[in-house]
Amino acid sequence: MADDSGSETTPSFLSSLPDQPITDDIVKQIGESNHPKIHGAMGFPGSTPGTTEAFLLNMDGVTHVLVFDSPAERWRVYKSFDNTDMDHQQMIDHATEIANDWFAESLADRIGSAEDDGSGL
Repeated sequence: MADDSGSETTPSFLSSLPDQPITDDIVKQIGESNHPKIHGAMGFPGSTPGTTEAFLLNMDGVTHVLVFDSPAERWRVYKSFDNTDMDHQQMIDHATEIANDWFAESLADRIGSAEDDGSGL
């Protein structure tokens, strides 16, 4: 099971997300949408309570881990993976590992962005 770059599989709604982290309610709305290919969404706790900087989007055959790119002020697909041979918990566990990797890699950028806008962490 190889991780793929998200560029070839970018969900079409990505451009409709705001240019800032979103709330848990928005993630819930995405997961509960009537889109036939979306099976659910789950946010990962971020550095600010009540805000989501990364979430998984479970779709037909693929799960995307979407992250908020603070320096670019946009959402992007961090990694995508084939979920056809995974049960629900395996998919969540794998997406959580990927999100944790992103949180660790992006810590300096997220701290810098929070300091720049005065919000702190």
